[in-house]
Amino acid sequence: MDKLNLHLNHFFLDKNNKSNTFWDKDFRKLIQNESNFTLNNDNCICLYKKGKYFNKFIPRYYTIQGTYLFYGDKDLKGFRKLENVYMSTSTEKTSYPYQIELMHNHNQITLYSNSEQDFTYIKLKLEQFCILIGFHNQYTIINQIGFGSTAQVFISKSLNDGSHYAIKRIRKNSKLNPQFLMEEILVMNDLCHPNIIKLHRVFETNRHINMVLQLVEGGELLKNQRYSIRDARIIFKQLAECVDYMHQKGVMHRDLKPQNILCKTNSLDVVLADFGLATYIKAKSYIYYRCGTTGYVAPEILQYKEGTKMYTEKCDIFSLGVILYQLVYNQHPFKDVQKEKMLKNNLLVEYKFDDSIKIPQSCKDLISLMLKQNPKQRPSASEILKHEFFDEQIFEHQNQTITLLEPQSDQKRSGPSLSSYNVDMKFSTLNNGFKLFEDEIDNDEEQQNGDFVETSPLWSKRIELQRGQSYRSQASSIIIQRQQSQDFKIKKLSIFRSELKQQSLQVLQPQMDKSIYESQEFHQIPYIPQNNMLLVHKKQYY
Repeated sequence: MDKLNLHLNHFFLDKNNKSNTFWDKDFRKLIQNESNFTLNNDNCICLYKKGKYFNKFIPRYYTIQGTYLFYGDKDLKGFRKLENVYMSTSTEKTSYPYQIELMHNHNQITLYSNSEQDFTYIKLKLEQFCILIGFHNQYTIINQIGFGSTAQVFISKSLNDGSHYAIKRIRKNSKLNPQFLMEEILVMNDLCHPNIIKLHRVFETNRHINMVLQLVEGGELLKNQRYSIRDARIIFKQLAECVDYMHQKGVMHRDLKPQNILCKTNSLDVVLADFGLATYIKAKSYIYYRCGTTGYVAPEILQYKEGTKMYTEKCDIFSLGVILYQLVYNQHPFKDVQKEKMLKNNLLVEYKFDDSIKIPQSCKDLISLMLKQNPKQRPSASEILKHEFFDEQIFEHQNQTITLLEPQSDQKRSGPSLSSYNVDMKFSTLNNGFKLFEDEIDNDEEQQNGDFVETSPLWSKRIELQRGQSYRSQASSIIIQRQQSQDFKIKKLSIFRSELKQQSLQVLQPQMDKSIYESQEFHQIPYIPQNNMLLVHKKQYY
């Protein structure tokens, strides 16, 4: 029973919760919170609990439905929403060898089973929703592929089956709101869609929260790929279907932008990522009200005042309009040299269509509808999918494509400041240093405690995992490629670790020395202390 406590200081425990029992037996609360919830007896598993007085094993039936765990015998006895619930498992040489320990706000229970099949079934179900321990016993970190204002992203390999995953790692500290992070986890657990990044598991260590995510290897949308109008329509339809699904599930994203849309390799399939600002539409209260990214945030969010009526999911429709404009025109609708002017254009929705670029009128009409300043005049996601733009035949030359977006640094993509409008923003602040694996960042990153929260992009590169004929059990060879247009030469980038063997360093070092002297402009990177990982991002065009 104490195994969970021995591993870490639990981050998600609610210190204000005075409950002295694991199970919740107020079914009125369940009915109020889940109006469409129906309970059935399918897939019930018989597990055992120990009696309080005689240590007798008592059979009970358990089932997981939605995000709830139920138990009972002949009648339903209690339930627990799988939120802020920690889980660990163990095997001992007893008559009931398989054990599952669950903890919610210091209240622990242990479930026993003598059936490996039943144990495995309920264990896999619980792992989807519970906070787990033992991350480094199951995954190994390979390398870093991105970072943002509050998190870092790594490639990892499962020690069980060798599969590769993306790890979103968040450092635990007093400034991080557990409720804010838990809402992101709950939202992602509620969503299951081919165009939404999959959250597999969540682990907690002494220093970090590790979210095990689907690895998407194609990089960010619009970063280094150009699209024809036909391809742009295919991509945008996926986004509209994804947003329609989210809204039907009662979720609004609030941070839709190309940096949060990942491309699958060698295809037009895209995946929506980073649900850090996502929330439930009908929530009674919100952690953040004024949040998003400059140039994509809906005007009603910028104008929101505390105590007034909450904005709706139509804020996502506005962001979709900006993204479609970028897909077909290859520039931002509110772009301006002056940051204050760009913000004003965003707030007042001042933009114009470039008549020199041939775009179907139906596409312009759809963009105009989505970029309405009044959210009530914007179409819903389901109405967008019925628009004539998706049915219209588009004729174009085989080699006709939209001009490639001019590459920008991470700092530029984070958007301009709102400080001149007395609105503080949280930008892509950099960590003062980072290390691989479980080494700790020495200094906390600076954060502005403003009303408006802006996230920075986490996903910045295309990833290609290359495996030789003699596959090694350790880290795979990682090659990060930036695909330039035909006007640019393809330039390969390398991320390598100081732990590489001397033979590999002798091959790579001349290339690195040459790139350092030749390059005149570098990507924004964290400061790296000595004896740590060296990360070089070259940015040079011909």
